Amino acid sequence: MTTYDDSVTVTTTRTAGRFLAEAREQFLVTDSTGGRGGLGQAWLAGELLLASLGTCAVSSVTHFAREESASLDDVETTVAYTRDAADPTRYEEVVLSVVTWGVTQETAERLTRLYTENCPVYGTISRGGKVTVDVTAHPSDPSRRGPGVTGDAAR
Repeated sequence: MTTYDDSVTVTTTRTAGRFLAEAREQFLVTDSTGGRGGLGQAWLAGELLLASLGTCAVSSVTHFAREESASLDDVETTVAYTRDAADPTRYEEVVLSVVTWGVTQETAERLTRLYTENCPVYGTISRGGKVTVDVTAHPSDPSRRGPGVTGDAAR
């Protein structure tokens, strides 16, 4: 069995289009888009990807500022994507905006460069890292059956 550095488990709930993600005994409710039967009230998958990139940027910039004793007051990121019109299974572009307060432009650029050189989330997204998909099917289990997957009428 392969040992991984980190993992997140996502399961269905009893609400159609709503899921529960768990990492390190921490939980996050997520939704499908309305077009896929979700309510769209909780975080959507694409938003989680953007949040991962932005969180790694803020975390890294503040970390490297502390290491350098830079006078960083605050940092904010905004991350957005544009879906590829010709291929809806991918994003054509992901744009990350980093705004800092309290440091010079040169320092802000250096701290951001340290982020891009050290963050595995950025490295994977910017270089299109390998993604492996492993599928395992189990026999039907009534204890795992609920309206959150296919709806009562489908059973």
